[in-house]
This record gives sequence, structure tokens and C-alpha cells, in this order.
Amino acid sequence: MTEKAHDKELEALKAAVASLREELAGLAAGVKKSAGIHAEQSHAAAQQEGPTHGEEGHGVWADLFHKFDSSRIQGEKVVRDLSAEVEQHPLVSIMAAFGLGYIIAKLWYQGDKQ
Repeated sequence: MTEKAHDKELEALKAAVASLREELAGLAAGVKKSAGIHAEQSHAAAQQEGPTHGEEGHGVWADLFHKFDSSRIQGEKVVRDLSAEVEQHPLVSIMAAFGLGYIIAKLWYQGDKQ
């Protein structure tokens, strides 16, 4: 392959990573918004029922928010690290993507034969 082809593939890979990052951010925002709505409903219901039921439900939602945020931060770090690794070693990244695609295709078409 020529240097130009490698650059094109690298740019395509960068665009795919950027698109994935945007999709994950959108998904994270949607889940966070949905969880916030459910937490508000749970908190409002707990206030109507009294303090005995509300404290446990509120703790669960707070724990869910904490886990979600830590997962989102860890996912963003992985994407940044992967992007940096691809920029440092473009040829190896292209070969790895090709090899992974080849393995997936072999497994996919091997399943069709059976």
C-alpha cells in the first residue's frame, strides 16, 4: 500500500473513533437524563410515603449515577488512549484491523457452511 492509502485509512479510523466518541456521549447523556427522571420520580414518591422507603431508593440511584459516571470517564480514557496508540503506530493499527476483520469474516462464513 502506498503512503497515501495509509493516510486515508488512518483518517477513516480517526473519523470512526470520533463518531464512536460522539455516539457514546449521546448515549451517556440519554441514560443520565433517563436515570435523573426516574430518580426524581422515585424521590417524589418516597417523600409522599415517608422517610423509611425513600432513603434506600435514593441511595441506589446515587450509586447508579456514581457507577455510570465512573464508567463514562473510563470509556473516554480508553478511547483517548486508543486514538493515541493509532496515531503512534498507524501501520500496526491497520494490520491489526485487517487481521481482526479477517478473523471475524472467517468465523462468520464458517458458521454459514454448517
